[in-house]
Parts: sequence; structure tokens; C-alpha cells
Amino acid sequence: MAIHSFSQTNPISHPLVTKLNYYPEQGMLVTFPTHYDVIYFENNSSQLTINMKTILNNIGYLLDTYKETYLVITLHTSGDLAYDRLYSVVDYIAMQFKIEQERIQIMLTSQEETKHYKQYEKNWKNSTELIMPKTIIVTYDPELGMY
Repeated sequence: MAIHSFSQTNPISHPLVTKLNYYPEQGMLVTFPTHYDVIYFENNSSQLTINMKTILNNIGYLLDTYKETYLVITLHTSGDLAYDRLYSVVDYIAMQFKIEQERIQIMLTSQEETKHYKQYEKNWKNSTELIMPKTIIVTYDPELGMY
């Protein structure tokens, strides 16, 4: 599934991207993040604090204002507590701002990604990443045989 940005006629408009007059035959995925936050839960808790709600309110406002955007929520742990944390974030944004479920994506990371993340984040077990990409563009879908 891909989400396209229809707000531009040429959705790949980044200075570091080489513009082609053709699309390559293989599928190409391009992502440009525009918003990134990390919220930190208390140990063994899935309750949202006022500081977390402030961050989520800002994200909810962006989602509500820019209808072509969506949110990816990432955790680097698993288990019941991790799921409770994910769903407390999802429920808050969905209910406060009436954001469709399709626009909120949940992603649990692999062990390799978590190892990499641990190097940069001391409180990684309690952190939840919130990523709002500007666009994800698939230039070719081999299953459908179309761009």
C-alpha cells in the first residue's frame, strides 16, 4: 500500500533527488520525513502525561490540517506493555482529532534495528518514536504493472 502526495504535480521535488525523464522498471520508494518526535513513558506505565499529550496535540493538529499526511508510531520493545503504550497513543490521536485508522500506522522494529537504536538512545525501552513522513511515493508497482 502506498500513500501518494497529490498536492504537487511532481511529488519528488527534493534538491538531493536526481530528476529523471523516465521511471526505472524496478519499484522505487522515496520517503521525506517532515516531523519526528520521541515520547518517553514512565517505567512500567502506559499512561500519557501532560508533556506527551502536548506533543501528541501538535501531531494531531498536523494530521488534521494536512489530510495527505499520516503517522508512523514505532516501538523497540514487545509485550503487553508495549502494545498498551502503542494503543494509548493511537487512541488519543484518533479520538481527539478524529483521524482515520488508515492514517496511523504501528510498526514494531526488528532486533537488528533495535540494537542500532540502543546505541543512540539511553532510555530506549520507554521511548516511542512518532514519525510523520511528508510523502511515500512508489514509482512503480510490479504487481499492478503500473506507476
